[in-house]
Amino acid sequence: MKASSQNTERIARMIEYLNLLVEGPVAKEIFEKYRPVLEDAIPFEVNSALESLLSTTDDIAAAEFPVARFIRSVGKALEAQRLPSYEAGSLLNDLSQENDEVGSQLVGLQTISKELHQDHSLSLVRLQEATKDFELLQQHYIRLQNELFPLFEEHGDEHSCVKLMWTLQDEALAARKAVLSYEGEEREKFWRIFGRFYVLAGLLNFREKYILYPVAHRALAQQQQSEPTAIGAGFASLTGSLSNEELQQIFATLPFDIAFIGSDDRVKYYSDPPHRIFPRSPQVVGRLVQNCHPPKSVDTVEQILSTFKDGSADHAEFYLTLKGSFVHIQYFAVRSTDGKYMGTMEVSQDATHIRSLTGEKRLL
Repeated sequence: MKASSQNTERIARMIEYLNLLVEGPVAKEIFEKYRPVLEDAIPFEVNSALESLLSTTDDIAAAEFPVARFIRSVGKALEAQRLPSYEAGSLLNDLSQENDEVGSQLVGLQTISKELHQDHSLSLVRLQEATKDFELLQQHYIRLQNELFPLFEEHGDEHSCVKLMWTLQDEALAARKAVLSYEGEEREKFWRIFGRFYVLAGLLNFREKYILYPVAHRALAQQQQSEPTAIGAGFASLTGSLSNEELQQIFATLPFDIAFIGSDDRVKYYSDPPHRIFPRSPQVVGRLVQNCHPPKSVDTVEQILSTFKDGSADHAEFYLTLKGSFVHIQYFAVRSTDGKYMGTMEVSQDATHIRSLTGEKRLL
């Protein structure tokens, strides 16, 4: 929701202060000039100020520190705000409960950390094991990225904060992996690694609770819930015809996932087989494909789409190891019979078994 005329001046002052922070830390006397608007800031004003920076920058990662300083400046004001009451069973209520549990698990990690600092004879493995058990964090981030972020982008006018949140989520998960993989004996080095993880997870937990959820709640308040319209006509061509149900079940049975991005760069369709590799939710349909990827990958997405659109390429592929599986990802330009670009098809497959095949098999 856009700012009302009543708080436009306050938001302008916050934007001024945020822009000063982009240049570096500010002196105390500068902070005092802006204290009146900072000490009673509300989530919607803070989000509008963040929008002014994050919607115009080409380097989201560079905004991390000025944004962190800005949110510290308004932190007490945000904590003093009364949070919305999210409807039982709603997405925001579920995410809010997960957020509370993430916060509780962070407190648990902090308790173990203090004990290890007080008694150097205790093994760091204890904290590593507790961090390993913190699987909820990644699950929570995946839900945010695939369920709330698309809805917020569709129904909120100012949603650039999710780009920075996604970047920080990736950094937090990478830091968690670094904690788990550390095998050295230097405790100080370990504490630097763990500290990075703890700070990232903590600040994201705070921003979700006091900024993202309240702002998203207001943006989604007018959303009209409706079920997808069923297509009754099915599919027919020279090579055969299929009912709508047959077509859906064929897509669900194919040994790979597919997604189709239209010529306007928006997701038009994705298959939903039980063996899906990358999570998707119905909210992704209609979303710009650039917003379906972490900011660090957007340049690659743009490059693929650009070469498909100008006709210099028709195919791109990637392959990687993910959770012990060899994953093959391909992108194909979809063109009309006269060569006009219609969109891009993404095909993702767990090729572990195929890659292991040798010799021949001609009989059951």
